[in-house]
Amino acid sequence: MDPTRYLNHSIQRALQILELFGRNPGPLGVSEISRIVGIHKSTIHRLVLTLEHAGWLLRIPGTDKYRLGLKVLALGRIVDRSITSCSVARPILEELASDTGETVVLTMSDEVGAICVDKIETTHRLKISSELGQHFPLHAGATGFAVLLCMPEDHVRQILYEKPLEAFTPKTVTDPGRVYERYLERKQKGYVVASGEVDPGVTGIAVPVFFPFEHSCGSVGVTLPDYRATGETLEILVQKVLNAAGEIRKRVDLTQAPPDAE
Repeated sequence: MDPTRYLNHSIQRALQILELFGRNPGPLGVSEISRIVGIHKSTIHRLVLTLEHAGWLLRIPGTDKYRLGLKVLALGRIVDRSITSCSVARPILEELASDTGETVVLTMSDEVGAICVDKIETTHRLKISSELGQHFPLHAGATGFAVLLCMPEDHVRQILYEKPLEAFTPKTVTDPGRVYERYLERKQKGYVVASGEVDPGVTGIAVPVFFPFEHSCGSVGVTLPDYRATGETLEILVQKVLNAAGEIRKRVDLTQAPPDAE
């Protein structure tokens, strides 16, 4: 029996595209991809749109070219912990998880939302879980909203007014004007605390971090049940997350700074 008769040719072609991006560090357009892999441009266009929608490719704003999306990064985290910014941040995430006893999440943005690229789950029996590759909305919840805080104001307005904002719970704010006001307030503070905006009974604390190597805004944060995030405990958690974010920024800047000129 010939096993190739059961192969899915659309998946094979999609994988060809991803492998092409793996061999070519620069951005590629549909015409270039079509020429290199030898598949008709209309077929490539459909496959690229599908891969973009699923988060495996990311269209570079203002162009018709694409690069690998953060879903690839998240998958790589499962296989290998050595990816640049994630490997730098990992020891700090471990320390934050140990210090707080709560679930810790690291995200980067992919223009669709904030995507989980690393996580450490709490050992508590009642816990808030996140999955690698999981998307978090930017307009609600601490983990995603914190990503907005390191974006320029005009870009934030564009995101908020581009399409209707989804309501996840009765606490979700969906009016773009009100969300923008919260963005300005939270940006001054430098962190986000949100409760029940995406999942009822869940509190998130997150701080923005910019990752220059990936050219991506991101965040580091903790998520926990509301009952464990009250009073003085909440204040302590906020400070611990702020400290962790500061340390990640410092180490990322050190490891990715250009060498001194001779």
